[in-house]
Amino acid sequence: MVKKMERNNDKISSFQLGMILAVTIIGIGFLTLPRNLAEEVGPDGWVVLLLGSVIAFIVGRLMVVLMQKFPQETIIEVNSSLMGKPLGTIISIGFFIHCIIFAAIEVRVSGEITKEYLLLNTPIEVLMIALLIGAVYLVRSGIEPIGRMAQIILPVVTIIAIVVILPVLPELDLTNLLPVLKTPIHKIIGAISTVFFSFMGIELILLFSSFVIKPKNMKKYTSLAVVMVAAIYMFILVVVVTRFGLIETTHIIWPVLELFKTVDLPGAFIENIEAFIIAIWMLSVFMTLATLYFGASLVLSRILKSKEHNYFVLPILPMIYYLALIPDNIAQVSDYMNMYSNCFGIFYIILLPLLLLSISIFKKNKGGKRHA
Repeated sequence: MVKKMERNNDKISSFQLGMILAVTIIGIGFLTLPRNLAEEVGPDGWVVLLLGSVIAFIVGRLMVVLMQKFPQETIIEVNSSLMGKPLGTIISIGFFIHCIIFAAIEVRVSGEITKEYLLLNTPIEVLMIALLIGAVYLVRSGIEPIGRMAQIILPVVTIIAIVVILPVLPELDLTNLLPVLKTPIHKIIGAISTVFFSFMGIELILLFSSFVIKPKNMKKYTSLAVVMVAAIYMFILVVVVTRFGLIETTHIIWPVLELFKTVDLPGAFIENIEAFIIAIWMLSVFMTLATLYFGASLVLSRILKSKEHNYFVLPILPMIYYLALIPDNIAQVSDYMNMYSNCFGIFYIILLPLLLLSISIFKKNKGGKRHA
């Protein structure tokens, strides 16, 4: 096998991998999660979120266990090794489609929100192209700059959002979380799939683990990333539901953004605080898009046996752009998000890692030669 040329922008630490995962997962998920859970299970949304977070935590650790068996390789090589080249290539192409669809959803939702809250008279096409062009520059720079950006942006976005929300805490009505555990168990189990979309992005472990300098620390930092995201989601869910109530939460398209509209910071020099928060949030969206964009170009380069992912960055841009324009309105975007998470999301987050791990264990027990 030809040894891959080492560059200063193709290695990240386990901590940077954790930051990349966290900022990718948060991107869009937290905006609609409170509304979706309130619609499906009412006051027991926190129970579903807790169960979904536990599943994400377990699946994340299993992904790390799988990839540690194949150091310096991505899910593309693992697919071919364990499932044969024809089937492995088909699944890898599906992973590429998964990345660009997820990226297209990010671009469209960010464009809709930016147009609605910030730039009312700017065509949404212009907003999406501007975001994509910025992502192209970062993606072509490699995984290491993406890791550094994630280290900077995640703490900034998280800390600012929490600080801004603090003034509304005394006004929360915790009775909106009652009654507890009155939802039928079958509804709670059925609603867990709603949480899957909010944790999409964790599957990038399967791609980015090959860039980690010390893989033995991956389990620690990927687990920490999932726990941190789950804590942020839980905080946002409780604050939104106790602030607006269940009925109003189900009727608001972007309940988290509407929450910031109700914030009145004492002595604040910013009049429209929600506009400031959206601008900060756009940094998180940009990072989510960049990681998915990089993932798509990386998958395509590995499938086609190319040494550089840079060759595929620009050709992928129109794919993401036109996919983002397919929905006619924001309601269709929401419908596509749900269908997408229940199809590609569940397969690539849960089913594929479990299947590959099972096959690797079976082959080892049968005395087959383990790929290394």
